[in-house]
Amino acid sequence: MRKQEVLREQQPIVWRTLHNALQGQTYAHAYLFYGPKGTGKKEMAVLFAQSILCKHTIDGFACETCNVCQRVALQEYADYCVIDGSESSIKKQDILRLQEMFTKTALEEDMHKIYILNHVENATNDAMNALLKFLEEPVEGVIAILISDQLESVMPTIVSRCQCIPFRALRRADSYKQGIAVCDAFDAYLLSSLHCSASQMQEISESEDYQHARYVFFEMMERMEKNIDQATLFLQLKGYPSKNKKIGKNSFAWLLDLLIRYAKDCTLDEITCEDKRYQKLWQQHIWSKEEAVDVIPHLLNKKDLLRRSVNLQLLADQLMAELKEVTK
Repeated sequence: MRKQEVLREQQPIVWRTLHNALQGQTYAHAYLFYGPKGTGKKEMAVLFAQSILCKHTIDGFACETCNVCQRVALQEYADYCVIDGSESSIKKQDILRLQEMFTKTALEEDMHKIYILNHVENATNDAMNALLKFLEEPVEGVIAILISDQLESVMPTIVSRCQCIPFRALRRADSYKQGIAVCDAFDAYLLSSLHCSASQMQEISESEDYQHARYVFFEMMERMEKNIDQATLFLQLKGYPSKNKKIGKNSFAWLLDLLIRYAKDCTLDEITCEDKRYQKLWQQHIWSKEEAVDVIPHLLNKKDLLRRSVNLQLLADQLMAELKEVTK
């Protein structure tokens, strides 16, 4: 199924808005795609960029297979740039380099130049002010696509200068049904709770960051059932040791998602997950209902801190110390 067909099925309002713009070739100078995590905002931002630049569109949307579409997908198109704030904050220097690049003469044949800022809510204050100035003085042919999971964290003056396009959360049942066809029962269970699309589930479940987080979660929780100090030591030595520079904040964020899901499940009388290892872990109820309720705010707090510049090992130690305190 082509991406635009998935978009039409899952996000009909978004599809209609983008379809009208593409058919009329009338574009705003800035768009803001916002909505819950896992709703395909980045995937659709890339599709929108491809559709603006593609010469072989189908019903207004990109063919997804031509040279231009492939170069955009690989971020090899000269007048296209993606800055991702998912793992580290977007800095003022990033915006200034972007501004310098996009005020120069286009290098490609098409008149349009497009940039995507993913997780724009993770931009520093200086970066947001620089971005605001860039948006206030639009350059002809330049189109900005901002993406945010947290609209309330984006500077209101930036929001006011964009055409805002809301993405709605996918229904969990629909998400799980799609996910079970592309990944195993546990991954589909977790990722559907985050309202991920099937393509996102497959991509995430195959990623090294997620796989490491999943490994750490099961090993850590099985040790925690016996002794929280054993779980802490495992997290320090095998989970996120300082010497491992390859696995970092993105993986730890997935670990927090896994822990949050487990804590929520500890408050339930039954779960729908078909994975036997997870079922056994849940049946042990490492956290009582009352403890789980107390644990969740600490996990959410660490997710919030991850968006800043933090020492990952120190953050992990703080988390385990807090869990030990609330569950003793």
